[in-house]
Formats: sequence, structure tokens, C-alpha cells
Amino acid sequence: MLRPFLFLLLCLSSSSASAEQYGSELYNSGWQIKIDNDLWTGQSIDRDYTGGLAVTLSGKRAQDYLVSIDFLRAGIDGLLTFPDLYKTSEYMSFHSQQYGMTLFTPDDIESTAPVYDDRPYASLFFLSNTEFTVVPGKDRAYVSVLSIGFLGLDLAENVQSGLHGLTDSDVPNGWQYQVSSGGEPTVMLTYGVQNNIYSSKQQQLKLEYEGNLGFITDVNAGFNWRWGRISSPWWAFNPYQAKYIQQSMPVFSSNSSADKDEIYLWAGARLNLRIYNALLQGQFRHSEVTVSSSDMERLVAEYWFGATMEFANIYYLSLFLRGHTDEFKGPNARSAAWGGLVFSRAY
Repeated sequence: MLRPFLFLLLCLSSSSASAEQYGSELYNSGWQIKIDNDLWTGQSIDRDYTGGLAVTLSGKRAQDYLVSIDFLRAGIDGLLTFPDLYKTSEYMSFHSQQYGMTLFTPDDIESTAPVYDDRPYASLFFLSNTEFTVVPGKDRAYVSVLSIGFLGLDLAENVQSGLHGLTDSDVPNGWQYQVSSGGEPTVMLTYGVQNNIYSSKQQQLKLEYEGNLGFITDVNAGFNWRWGRISSPWWAFNPYQAKYIQQSMPVFSSNSSADKDEIYLWAGARLNLRIYNALLQGQFRHSEVTVSSSDMERLVAEYWFGATMEFANIYYLSLFLRGHTDEFKGPNARSAAWGGLVFSRAY
């Protein structure tokens, strides 16, 4: 069923100038740490996507780790013939693995009773593997991500309570009512296509199309733009790839022959046709609080903007703000926003 959609993504893409060649993939091309928190927006509230943490390891090693699920991702790609979209062209493939968590809460975290008219408590602890394939001759790139994890682990309460204890914040009292409380395995498969529209040393613009199947099921389309002093190819920077927290993507360095380190501003947006979200609707296990299918917003717009600075051709620091429109209907429906920090080391 995904094959027609993948073909549609290909048809929507167009080609222009070729991308810079980066050669063969390193065994260890870098690592990245991502930290999100809604309090970084300057608001004194703790709700919706309240925070997340992820560590990404990049390079061929992502295929070799004992706990790697890259062989599963590659097997599914083969069954769906996803590589047929690019295998007749010259291409470069890069890999990464990510370990992460995301936490979600309603507005009233002090209530000891279930909060039925708001979003439920929810958590996800996950592992993902990514293959990122660039076709320089067509100014096009392809993304394949497999994520597996657990909803509803008790560890979520321990993490948030510990952080709130350190910051002397309100103690969350409703984690026993989180989605899939007690733990439930879950999975998501992501496919995307990127298309370079414009690329220069000062500015880059690309269009992106994506489909997700699993604990979040949707299709979306949008753009990503960056402007400043740029010495890396258009495909090397990927804030578009995110489901709340940014997804696993390989880490790339800038052009080592550049006279100065990169520094740039960036922004983007997309429109999601949301079909299912287990973090709101629950999964197979009974959940005390969920959002019904009829109360889900089907069109969800997202936006992001930030700034990135490179140090010594190998370190990157990004600060950003992300947000989205209402995800559900009702008296407590609202948009959400959060801030984030990304620190990378490239080899």
C-alpha cells in the first residue's frame, strides 16, 4: 500500500544543480545530543510536549551495533521496494542510530484525579535507525527510518519528578493515568523525499515530503530554508525530520577547506494530514484517558526556526523554537511550542 505513495513523492520532486560530493561513509561520522523543553519558550507552564532527550550516533557503526535494528529497516525497505526509487542512479548512503525519550502532560499536572478534558499523560522511550540516501545528480535525497520503543513506562514519572525536584517545580501527580500505563511496545516507519530547490553559499531552500506509519500515522509536506555563511551541501542539515523531538539523522561536517566556520539562521514549516497518534489516542492496551478519533484535528500545521553556529569545523550548536497548531478539539484545545538545543560533534 505504501508503494503508490512513495511513487507520488518521487513525482512531486524536481531536480536542479548537483550536490557536493562527500565520498564514502565514515565508520564514525559523529554524534549529536538533543534536548527539548517547553519551559524554554519563556512560559511558566509545563504541558503538552513538555520535553525530550535524544542521543544520535552517526556512521556505518549504526549498522553494526548489537542492538541495531538497521537490518529490520533494510528488510522492510526491500519488501516495499523503496530502494528502487534511487538504485538506478549514482548515490551515497549514510546511517545513524538514535536513543531517545519524549514526555507529554495535560495542563493541570497537580491533579491526582484523571483529567478527561485535556490531552493525556504520555511517554515514549525509543530506539531508531536511519538510512539517508543522497542522489547528487538529481538534487534529491531519500530518508528511511524505523523506530521501535515503549509507551507508558513508569520510568517517565521518575524522570519528570526528578527534573522537577531539581528545579523546585510542581510535582506531576497523574502519571498513573498515562497512555498505555505499565508499558506497551510500539513502532513507526518513516519514508521521506527531499528536493533541492535553490542552493548557494548564502542560502538554501528545499521541499520535503514524508509519510509515517505506526504510533504516529500521517502524510506531510513542507519546506526548510537556511541563510548565512554556509559551506555544507543542501542535504546536510535536516530539522524537518522530527516527530516532536528531531529524528535520527546522520551528522555531517562542513567543507573542511572553508575559510570560516558556518553560521546561519534557519526556518521551515509543514502541513500534516494526521490519521492517528497513539500519544493522544492510545494504542491496544487500555488507557484511562485518551482523545477520541472524532476529537482529533486532522490538519496540523508545524513551524520551526533557529540559529546554528559551527566551531573549529567539527562542533555545532543550534538553538531553536518549534511549535504546532491544535492537535485535538475541545475546551482545552491549544497550540503548543517548545525550545530546544542541539549539540553535535562531526568527524
